[in-house]
Amino acid sequence: MAQFAKTTFDAAGYLASRPTYPARAYDLIVAYHRLRGGQTGHALDLGCGPGFMALNLAPHFERVTALDPSAKMVAVGVQPQPPAAKITYGVGTSEDLGAAGIAPGSVDLVVAGQAAHWFDHARTWPQLARALRPGGSGYGELTFPAHPALNALVTRYHHDPAGVGAYFAQPGRSIVEGLLDRVPFPVAPRFDASLLQTLPDVESEDPAAHPVAAVVDELPPTPADGGDAWDATTAVRLKAGTEGPWFIHRQWTAKEFEAYLRTSSAVAGYQEAHPEDKARRRSAGGQGDIVDLFVDEVRDGLRKEGVDFDKEPVHCAYPLVLVLIKKKQ
Repeated sequence: MAQFAKTTFDAAGYLASRPTYPARAYDLIVAYHRLRGGQTGHALDLGCGPGFMALNLAPHFERVTALDPSAKMVAVGVQPQPPAAKITYGVGTSEDLGAAGIAPGSVDLVVAGQAAHWFDHARTWPQLARALRPGGSGYGELTFPAHPALNALVTRYHHDPAGVGAYFAQPGRSIVEGLLDRVPFPVAPRFDASLLQTLPDVESEDPAAHPVAAVVDELPPTPADGGDAWDATTAVRLKAGTEGPWFIHRQWTAKEFEAYLRTSSAVAGYQEAHPEDKARRRSAGGQGDIVDLFVDEVRDGLRKEGVDFDKEPVHCAYPLVLVLIKKKQ
């Protein structure tokens, strides 16, 4: 994604402020992968960003390769020891895995977290078939579960063409907000629902709780070579647990919420086009830039509900979806 590749991009701020996936999501991915004999030699994380998914996959695999188009993302990768000694970071794209040194048949699991909406899918699916078995995940728009009246503010902030909305790269943004429904499988899904009984629910600690599947098959398969390599009975989008949508949960104060907003590529694009706005940032002594003013709106809304956003963490959540498919045996 173009903004993340620029030399001005704040990769360290992105690392510090972005939400990450719940641990049980990795349990589900690994459990799904092990169906029908998935091996644990080599995992590949595409669009790895700072390496959140690579780090969480490392305990389950002998080695992990983490690729991102942005050299700055790769340089700031999450690399504490251990288990990150198993992780190799590199610059590369899903559309040309060979150029990144990924040999045919060398990968047991491929994941893409909050990245698959940027791929050229007609070119990516053949590359994944060449490398081996993929899975992926993404999250949608932020909500305030305990303060639903504020959700309209979030939607307006993200979509107002006079604000940051016009600076989200498309169609990627609309795809992720649509929870990846528009990411087509390379084959028409014929999911075997019995497989769900072997997978854990992302939000429940009860081992008997299984996810509810939504098999999205209204989209035509991606017109790409290698479509016959995939097992249509394993193609599934998982969007809900037994008690409603899955979420990525965070407890954020106003300061943390602001830091998260500033990692947005749309904010960077807006302030490139409006340098005078960046100069108004309060930390630089100004009256407030577009992010400051939006945080003020949320702060005021919470104050009306008796919450001091500067002192009390507020529950924020992002809906979660997993898109999964396996290569034929």
